[in-house]
Order: sequence, then structure tokens, then C-alpha cells
Amino acid sequence: MTDAVIDVIIPVWNRPDETRNCLVNLINHTPEARLIIVDCGSERDTERILQEFADGLEDRALLMRDDSNIGFVRAVNRGFESSSAPFLALLRNTSIVAARWLDPLLQFAEAHPEAGILLPCLDPGDPCEGPCEVERGSFAAMVIRRELYREIGGLDENLDGGAWCLKDFTRRACAKGYLTCQVPGPAVSHQEEAPLGSEQRRRETLQRSMTAFRERWGEGGSYLLHVPKGVELELLRQKLEWLVQGARHGDRYTVLLPSALGQAARQSGLCCLHENVKLVSLPRLSWDGKRRRFYEKLVAQRPGTMPVTAVDGMPFPWSERYLSFTELAERIKVRLH
Repeated sequence: MTDAVIDVIIPVWNRPDETRNCLVNLINHTPEARLIIVDCGSERDTERILQEFADGLEDRALLMRDDSNIGFVRAVNRGFESSSAPFLALLRNTSIVAARWLDPLLQFAEAHPEAGILLPCLDPGDPCEGPCEVERGSFAAMVIRRELYREIGGLDENLDGGAWCLKDFTRRACAKGYLTCQVPGPAVSHQEEAPLGSEQRRRETLQRSMTAFRERWGEGGSYLLHVPKGVELELLRQKLEWLVQGARHGDRYTVLLPSALGQAARQSGLCCLHENVKLVSLPRLSWDGKRRRFYEKLVAQRPGTMPVTAVDGMPFPWSERYLSFTELAERIKVRLH
């Protein structure tokens, strides 16, 4: 047992070159961590590399082995169970961390105790302008509070080893009052994993996971809000707080703003509240027909989107069928309970 600030879990199944690069970078750039390496029945060359690292790191590493590939999610949970540090991190063995990659995540966690799952920017050029809530973590790299793990346990091994499993983990965290946030900082580069198994089996697993998730959490709605001229920034902020609550429970929102209000919202950081609350500024100088086509294009991108007028008593300009903001807020309240 060590006094490590963070335990980093790395499931490994072959890929010796990528695994070596991943571990070397972790050792160089995360000196305060203990590495928990879960070997899922790798072949001899990878197994030898892992043993060399474990021997060289002594108490800074824990090497766990299975005789067969138990699957990524089960391997992650085995690593979580063996961890003891205040924070847990998960990395794929194809991920490459940069210098001081962990610092912004731990600093943000210290300042925001409600942040239970934290993501770095993934790959150079990842649009991460400011801290922003997201709908799920990433197997490429994420950090988890130990308190959260104690409350909700590990990943659901009955779901897919991908998006639905991660969304479920975030929703379980949210039910306990913890948020999932991406934090700007040095990027972690990663490779997309090649899918395993037959295409038919992958489709069946995906469909089963989608169904299980929706039975457990319901299905979110898609909404497009029109904010008229004259709305002040503080009123917009209050309305966006409602939308963030809905986004945490699966809704998606696009908010159409007058140009000046959109600029003020960006300067105030309101564009980085939640990845599923998108603020879109309408063109400053354009006739109504052009704005209507802009609206129709947005709706066409997500069929089933419901228009909403952001100010009760004012009509939605391009649709006779719409919700008032009060009606939307009532829908959000239902989802919260």
C-alpha cells in the first residue's frame, strides 16, 4: 500500500508497443500515482513488458493477471476494487498523457466537490474552452473521486463497453449529486479501439444496452428555444440553469439568441455550461426568411425537436406548435423526480 494521490487503472490486452509508450509516459508525467495494471490474458511479449514495469516500480505498481480476456469493463472494475487512493483514474493502454496532465483535473476537483467524474481534453485540438459538464466520461482517460466510487460502485458489466455504459455511470453519479466535467488542460492523445466480435453480436449488444439504459433512465427530449430581443443576461442565466438540469437527465437544447446577447453570453462563460445546451447566435443583419431557413435547418438535423418560446406570452416566430418556457420547466421537473 502506498500514499499515492491517485491510482491509475490500465487494462491491457496485448498491443505491446502501445502499452510500453502508455506506461512510460505515465511514469514520467504522473509521479504521484500508483499504477494498477490489469493484464487480461496477454501474449508473452506483452506479459514480459508488464512484469518488467511492475518489478521496476515496486510499490508504485500493482500487476493483476487473468488467464483470459475478461473484457474491458470487468477489468476496469477489478482495478477499481484494488484501488485505495483518494482519486481513481482510468486509461486505455493506447492513451498517451502529456506533462502535468493531471494538475488541472485535481485542482478543479478540489475547488468543486460536486465534480465526481473529470475528463481531460482528449487529443490536441479538442474544443475545450472552459470547464463544461458532459453527458459521459471516456475510457480513453477520466478521473473519479473515491467517494463517488464508494457510493455507486463500478461500471455496469451488463451494458456495452462503450457509450451506454459510460452514460449510465454518469447518470448514477448524477443521482448521488455528482457531476461529470471536462476540464481544459494538457491533452491526452488516444487511439480508437478496433471493435471485437462479429458485427451481428455488436449490434445485439448495442441494442440491448440502449434498451436497458432507456428503461432505467427514460429517453430525453430535443428542444429548440427562441430568445427574443430585450432579454437581459441575468434572465438568460436563470433560464439556462433550468436547461442544465434537463441536460443532466438526457435532454438536448439549442438556444437561439439575438447577436448581442449571444456575444454577452460567450463573454460570461454561459456557452460552457453543458455540452447538450448549445447557444447559437442568430445572424445580426438578416431578413426573417433567412432566419426561418436557419431554424428549419436546425430542426431537420434532429427530427422530433420541439420549439419553445423562452418568454411566456410571446409566440414562437416560425412555428405554430410550440411550448412555453413554463411548460418546458414542468417537463424538466418531472424528469428530476
